[in-house]
Amino acid sequence: MIEHDEKSRLLIVEDDSDIRELLKYFLKDFVDEIIEAENGKLGLELVKNQEFDTILSDIEMPEMNGLKFLAYVRSLGKMTPFVVLTAHGDHSRALEALSLGAFDFITKDSKKKIFVESVCAALKLGREIKTSKNDTIHSNHLRKLYTEMAKSSELRLRKIIADMATT
Repeated sequence: MIEHDEKSRLLIVEDDSDIRELLKYFLKDFVDEIIEAENGKLGLELVKNQEFDTILSDIEMPEMNGLKFLAYVRSLGKMTPFVVLTAHGDHSRALEALSLGAFDFITKDSKKKIFVESVCAALKLGREIKTSKNDTIHSNHLRKLYTEMAKSSELRLRKIIADMATT
């Protein structure tokens, strides 16, 4: 678990209950509290009323898909690191999510280590963003760092797509 005075909080937004359970199982040792939502609409209601260190969201869901959910979260002015779950081969949607400011993307067929590393990195950044709210200089620096990291992920995905097109 992350050592801080306040509990670390993760929101998992995924319509498949089996996948939600698997993600919770993978991440239970790395986060203090995991909250769940079945779709983006329910996730958005939670985000409006609570603070999270990181959001882990599927793209394809009923009610409100993950891309609209991410756009709404950003429209609220929240810079919560957002890790996108995507079905295998859904790189164009992941690219769209990264361009909207997602922290990272993970394919659902990824190994446990990939999930844990990505979410833990996002949790660390999310905790720093949350604790720096009263320090404008530090907060602005973290926002800039977050933006640069998202751009780096977008460039990485663009390279993967380009490599796939040439093979």
